[in-house]
Amino acid sequence: MNHYFILKANNIERIHTVKYSGTFEDLKNIVKTAGYKIKETKSLSLNSSGGYQIKTFNGGIINWYENTGTINFQGKENIKQKLREDLAKHIEEKSQTFSPKTAFNTSNKKIFIVHGHDHVALKQLTSILNDLNLEPYILQNTGGNGLTIIEALEQGICNDFIKFGIVLLTPDDIGYAKSKGKKTAQPRARQNVIFEMGMLMNALSRKNVAILIKQELELPSDIHGIIYIPFKKHVKETLKDLSYRLCEAGFNLDAKKVSHASR
Repeated sequence: MNHYFILKANNIERIHTVKYSGTFEDLKNIVKTAGYKIKETKSLSLNSSGGYQIKTFNGGIINWYENTGTINFQGKENIKQKLREDLAKHIEEKSQTFSPKTAFNTSNKKIFIVHGHDHVALKQLTSILNDLNLEPYILQNTGGNGLTIIEALEQGICNDFIKFGIVLLTPDDIGYAKSKGKKTAQPRARQNVIFEMGMLMNALSRKNVAILIKQELELPSDIHGIIYIPFKKHVKETLKDLSYRLCEAGFNLDAKKVSHASR
């Protein structure tokens, strides 16, 4: 799917309105290309228009409302005005040179993994990613540096080394509604994994997160509209769909490596 960038400006005195239609990853790259260092990013999901906020180290704030495409700016007047002008210029330049699936640099191969207690399935997944010349990023394996998962995500996204995530939902727990009794008990993923899945999708967007589900699981009712990839015994059963999702996200996969990983 092609992305488009739209710029509306009053060229007589100064730019009043900047419109942008693209991906959040593209917008962060534009901010950096304009010469600004990103200090922090966060979702504006509580706002009715949705979108994201970017804070720069010089005190500027960029609010992008995804549903309307509108960007507004906060900060001291001189910082805000300069940020507005610089960003508008680079959005216009980007609109003239952009081509699909080159929105971000996927030379960085890190894939953020959220998982439960099924270490066999986790080992299968990491083995497949290694075969595809990708690098699994598992928080506890990195030492964590004392970071929580949300802190690790924010740091990774701001530093541009996390572009895609995989959630491994496995039947680690048994649960049931108290009102319905134990007879209705079903296997379910651990609750922290469900919570972290939501944070991952919020941080990277749904299209940059693949959800792998082992066997039959009870799922939260509000995630049934989300596409997931099922498997029964081995994670390699998901390889065809997972490879497609990775390619759609901009990763270049070697067909021979995909074939080798499926064996």
